[in-house]
Amino acid sequence: MNNELEKKKFQVIFLPSGRRGEVLEGKTIIEASREIGVEIESLCGGIRNCGKCKVKLVEGLLSPFTEEESKFITKEEKGDGYRLSCVAQIKGDVLIHVPEESEVKKQVIRKAATQRSIELKPAVIPYYVELTPPSFHDLLGDFDRLKKGLSERYHLSSLNIDYPVLLKLPHVLRQGNWKVTVSIWMEKEILDIKPNRVDDLYGLAIDIGPTTVAGYLCNLRSGELIATQSMINPQVIYGEDVMSRITYTTTHRDGLKMMNHSIIDGLNQLIKTITEERHLSPEDILVHIKGLGLGINK
Repeated sequence: MNNELEKKKFQVIFLPSGRRGEVLEGKTIIEASREIGVEIESLCGGIRNCGKCKVKLVEGLLSPFTEEESKFITKEEKGDGYRLSCVAQIKGDVLIHVPEESEVKKQVIRKAATQRSIELKPAVIPYYVELTPPSFHDLLGDFDRLKKGLSERYHLSSLNIDYPVLLKLPHVLRQGNWKVTVSIWMEKEILDIKPNRVDDLYGLAIDIGPTTVAGYLCNLRSGELIATQSMINPQVIYGEDVMSRITYTTTHRDGLKMMNHSIIDGLNQLIKTITEERHLSPEDILVHIKGLGLGINK
C-alpha cells in the first residue's frame, strides 16, 4: 500500500487567522500552512537558513526540537514553544500561533501606469453584422452564414473561430435576432461573439514581478486605462526572491507545480477583482498581455 495512504491525518489550526484543515502526518508546519492557505514568511525558500518562519506551538504534538532550530531559536523561545515551521513536523492535532513578524507582509505597492500618446492599432476589432435568418430556401449553417455576412460587408475571408465561441454561436445568433458583434483577431480568428451592437472591447495587461503583480484594464477601442489593481505575488510564500523560489522548486518534488498553481490562482483572483470594479466579467476580457518578472506561467 502507498505510504501516504497509510499515514494518519491530523487537525491543524492556525492562529490568529483561525484557518484549519487536515494534514498528513509528517508534513512540516510550513507545508501545512500552504495547504490550508496561511502565509508564513520564508525568505530562503525552505532551505532552513533564514530563521524567518518562527511559529509558536500552543497545543499539540510536533516532531522533536532539532539542532538546526537552535541556530535561530533561543532557549527562552524554545521554552515558550517556538519552532521553525520549515523543520517541525506534524505528529498529532496541533494549534499553531503565527506571530506578526512571521506573517507575509501585506503592503501592496500599486504600480502606476503612465499616460502616453500612442497610435491605436488594436489586434482585436469588433465587427457589427446583420444576417439574414435561415429559411427553407436558405439552409446555410450558422458559421457559414456568419462568414458569408462578414465577407460581404467587410471583405473578411478565411476566418477561423475559437472552439468555445463556436459552441455558443447558435444561441447568440438567435438571442440577437441575427444581429451580432463579432470580435476578430488580426482579421484571422473569431475570439468572441455577442448579441446586438457592442462598441467596447477590453484587454488586460499584467505585470508579474517577484513581489507584486499588477493588472491594467484597458478599453481596446479608445485606448483608455479604466482600472488598475495590484496584489502581493502569491509565490512569495515559497521565497522572497527569485533565487529562493528556484531553490524551492529544485528541493521539493512538486515545487514547480505548486508555484505554478499559486500564480494562476492569484491571476484569476486579480482578474475577477478588476472586472467587478468596472461591473464587467472575466469573459469580457479578450486580450491578456503578461510581462513576466518570473519565468513561471501558464
